[in-house]
Amino acid sequence: MAQTASRTGMAKAVYFLCAFHGLGAALFGGLMMLFPVDAPFGLAALLPRMGGFPFQVFFKTLFWPGLALFLCNGVCNLTAAGLFLRKRDAKALLFGLIAGVLLIVWDVYELAFLPNPLAALYVLLGVVQAAMCYHLLRKDRLLRAQPQAGRP
Repeated sequence: MAQTASRTGMAKAVYFLCAFHGLGAALFGGLMMLFPVDAPFGLAALLPRMGGFPFQVFFKTLFWPGLALFLCNGVCNLTAAGLFLRKRDAKALLFGLIAGVLLIVWDVYELAFLPNPLAALYVLLGVVQAAMCYHLLRKDRLLRAQPQAGRP
């Protein structure tokens, strides 16, 4: 996206989604790592429900899922949000796109083995985030490819 003083509403929405997803994933991933067996906010109730997940070695406690949540969804989204704050919109949108795709993959996996309405909502939010990032990146490329008026 061209570095402009004012951003579009869609760019602001992407920033909000990245910050929201990043903070949530960092918070809950951190809680899962700090309290791998008796995590607060009902997270401990997930352990018995993860019995049908593949790769059971990683699902005996909440530590490994928490680490994956923190790194995949938290760090990637917070990096995008940080780049938005630093006015590095093109890089922020690329990280936002990657984070959106990771969010989709994460929650489709969760839905396959642990169906719940919250995961379905996050799939939808991941699709929205990825689609908006892709649209803005594509729009930026098209704008850059157009010849500038009055330039030789």
